[in-house]
Amino acid sequence: MAHQSEDIIKLDLLDNGISSVYDIKKHFSKDSNVLIFSLPFIGQTKSENVSYEIVKCLSENLQNFGENTLFCFLSSSQVNSDIYIQLHETLTYQLSIAIKLSERIERDGYIPSNYANLLILSKYKSSLKHSKTRIAYTYCPVCDKTTKDYGGKKHLYHSYGTLMSDVWRDITYSHGDYPRDILERLSDLFGLDLYKKLIFFDFSRYKSKNNKGVIRDNQLSFIINNKATDSIINNSQLINGDCLEHLKNIPESTVDFCFADPPYNLSKKYDTWNDNLETEEYFKWCNNWIDELMRVLKPGRYLALLNIPLLSTRYYSHLIKNHTFIDWIVWESLSMPVRMIMPSHYTILIFSKGSPIKLPSLSNNQLTDLELDSIATTKENYCIRNNCINFREKNNYTYKEPISNLWWDIHRIKHNTRRVDHPTQLPPKLMHRLITLFTEKNELVLDPFNGSGTTTLCAEQLNRKFLGIEKSTSYYELSLQRHNELRTGIDPFGKRDNSPKAKNSYVPRVKTQNYVVSKKELQLEIKNIFNKIGHIPTKEEVIELGKYPIKYYKEYFLNWAEVCAAARTTGMQEARVVKSEKNIDSQLKIF
Repeated sequence: MAHQSEDIIKLDLLDNGISSVYDIKKHFSKDSNVLIFSLPFIGQTKSENVSYEIVKCLSENLQNFGENTLFCFLSSSQVNSDIYIQLHETLTYQLSIAIKLSERIERDGYIPSNYANLLILSKYKSSLKHSKTRIAYTYCPVCDKTTKDYGGKKHLYHSYGTLMSDVWRDITYSHGDYPRDILERLSDLFGLDLYKKLIFFDFSRYKSKNNKGVIRDNQLSFIINNKATDSIINNSQLINGDCLEHLKNIPESTVDFCFADPPYNLSKKYDTWNDNLETEEYFKWCNNWIDELMRVLKPGRYLALLNIPLLSTRYYSHLIKNHTFIDWIVWESLSMPVRMIMPSHYTILIFSKGSPIKLPSLSNNQLTDLELDSIATTKENYCIRNNCINFREKNNYTYKEPISNLWWDIHRIKHNTRRVDHPTQLPPKLMHRLITLFTEKNELVLDPFNGSGTTTLCAEQLNRKFLGIEKSTSYYELSLQRHNELRTGIDPFGKRDNSPKAKNSYVPRVKTQNYVVSKKELQLEIKNIFNKIGHIPTKEEVIELGKYPIKYYKEYFLNWAEVCAAARTTGMQEARVVKSEKNIDSQLKIF
């Protein structure tokens, strides 16, 4: 297995084979177990769907399960969204994990599906209780170094791998097959005294007694694009104001593609937006602008909503009532490592207004180089080190492939020289890809939360018309400035000399300063002290045993936890320990 769990008591697996709902009742227990349900991928009507029967059984019998019981559902994101909508009042949402499929599921007229979804709900209301589990490093097949470039921070990482995230690509799953690797991982992940057994129910090939057919599946019927309203809005615009007020001024069925990355209601520091509304008020507001976006969208065209999985499920529950579900794209994008299962799963929820048109990019043979590059994925595990990329291109390596609905090759903007003063600036490649997928040249792209202008800038670069609405005057003016840069030949996404003030985290930015001793050297000194005394040293012990003045630690670091970070792990190296014969002679000379 490609994972390593610490201090576990591996759970025993009880496999029920092909299951019926009656099998669940056999396992009513006051013990707290981990229950895994493998389900069909296709959504069906409530009366015909085995998932509905399972949900009904669980809802009526929750009192018969232990207080710490976990319920895990292995299916598609659509089916699991339906399940959570029915169970959200009685069970607590914990995780939505994307697991790569062993083979892509092709869908005529749309991008292939490439992952299964594992929804984890708990009977308890606290955060998920699990072991510390690491995923082994992957290595670039060309330079034989870790896929990620860890730079000067290798001393802060573990020798085995990184903490697990909520996107699993190191193991794969084939729908309908026995999920051995998934069960193995779950038996380790939940290998605590708290849980007693891992119980598996296979409903993936189960037929409900009243099964007559399916609805809302992924066999999409397409319509021909209606271009009759293209001339209603001809000019690109940036608007400063409230999106709900201005959306009402847009005629119905005039927009070709809508994209929204709204405030998440998670207390981020936006310029004017109160990002901590009461939940009911927040969702009412979301419903209003979503309805307006669908109103102005042309028939057959697409809405894309970016959010975390939990809030995306809420959007799904509202949209599915009147519109057509198309896809749940997983963008693997680690924002900030804030817990032991790192949040990397971001959702791009896709709905169409009525029956969808075929994706323009899949039938267009005259795409520009920028468009072609945006909808090609770097194959898994290839690194993004410039010297390796240059070597691959010089030697004609084939390291690109067509995209699916699992996106691992678009990275957040990390370096301050490429950021502007906005806390949630999106990478341009993300918007280039979405706009290329869902629109053609001269069509109209709408973003009601345009922020610093990434969406509208990418639309202009791709020769699309755009309409960007932004409530904050300062962000609006920033977007105007960046569009002016673009029109005068300056790359609005290029490096900048200034350091942005806005941050997408609660961690304060360290002030720019000259270091008498590097932070790495100071952290390794703390590790040396740790190795001598057998525990994380206090400030007093560092004063007594260390060779550097304590003032350096106080001035260079945010807190004592950062000072001691290297002492809490083993350190790693980017080069593979055992190199393959094919790479030793050629690649080592280059890198």
